[in-house]
Amino acid sequence: MWAAALLFLMSGTVVEQQPCGPYPLATYDAYVDSAKSAYAEEVEAARREGHRQTTPLTLLTNEQFAQRKKEAERVDCRRVKYLSDDLKVVAYIWQPKGASGKLPLIIFNRGGNQEFGKVVPWQSVWRYALDGFVVIASQYRGNDGGEGKEEFGGADVHDVLNLIPLAESLGTVDMRNVFLLGWSRGGMQTALALKQGMKVNAAAVGGALTDLSSELASRPNLGTNVWSKLMPNYGNAALRERSAINWPDRIRVPLLLMHGGADWRVDPMETLRFAEALQKAGATYELVVYAGDDHGVTMNKDDSVRRIEQWFRRYMVK
Repeated sequence: MWAAALLFLMSGTVVEQQPCGPYPLATYDAYVDSAKSAYAEEVEAARREGHRQTTPLTLLTNEQFAQRKKEAERVDCRRVKYLSDDLKVVAYIWQPKGASGKLPLIIFNRGGNQEFGKVVPWQSVWRYALDGFVVIASQYRGNDGGEGKEEFGGADVHDVLNLIPLAESLGTVDMRNVFLLGWSRGGMQTALALKQGMKVNAAAVGGALTDLSSELASRPNLGTNVWSKLMPNYGNAALRERSAINWPDRIRVPLLLMHGGADWRVDPMETLRFAEALQKAGATYELVVYAGDDHGVTMNKDDSVRRIEQWFRRYMVK
C-alpha cells in the first residue's frame, strides 16, 4: 500500500533532461530533399495497402523555411524522461524563451505506434509555443528509449495522464488552462484520457482514430502487424474499449474535430460518424473537413493551427 502511494506521488517526476539542439535542417535544399523523401514514403505506404495518396506534395518557400528556422530560436526545447507508473518514459517540452508569468498548456498526443510517427524535436507542434503555450508531448512507454511497452490505448494512456503532474512541477504552467491535442492514434489517446477523467478545458483532434473496427475493415494489416502485437487481449472487446464512437457521452469537454477529406490512413467517414454520435449525445463540438487534403492536412496546416489556437483560447480562463 505504501509502495503504491509512493509510486503515485512519483508519477510525473522528471528524472532526466537535455536540450534538443538546433533546428535539424541546415539548408533549404536539405529541407526539400527530406520532404520529398517523406512524401515518396507516404505514396508507397498507401500503395502497399491498396490505397492512393492523392494530395500533392506541399513545400514551404525558401523564405518561409528561413522564417521557420528563425522562429525556432525563440523556443526552448527539451527532451526529458519522466516517471509514468514505475517506468521512465520519454517526452518533449517546448516553451517560449523569456516568457514571464505562467502560460497555458497544450498536451500533444502523437500518432503512429512504436518508432513510427514518434515526436521529433522540431515538428510543427512546437509552433504553439511561439504564441504563448507550453507544449508537452509523450512518446508513450517503450518508445524512443523509454521503458516498458506501449499498448496502443491501454496502460500507455497513463503516460498522457501523468503529464499533468509533470506540468505542475515545471512552475511555468497555468494549470487553470490545460488543453489536449491529438492526431491520428493520438486522437484515440485524447479520447481515452478524457474517458479516464483527465481535467482539461477543451480538446482538439485531427484525423482521429475513433472507430477501430471500421479502421480494421479498411486497413486489415493494422490488426495483423500492429494491434495484435501491442494490445493485451487483442480482440473485439479491446477494439470497442478504444473506440470513442461507442461512448460519445464520455466526452464532456468542447471538442474540435478536423480531418482531411482525402485521408487514406483514417477514413474521413469515421470523423463524420463520430460527430453524429457527439451530436446525439448533446456534446459541444465543431467539425472541420478539408476537402482533398491528407492525413496531416498538409495543404491547410497553417489554417488548422489557427483554428486549434482559436478553439483553445475560446475556452481559456482569464
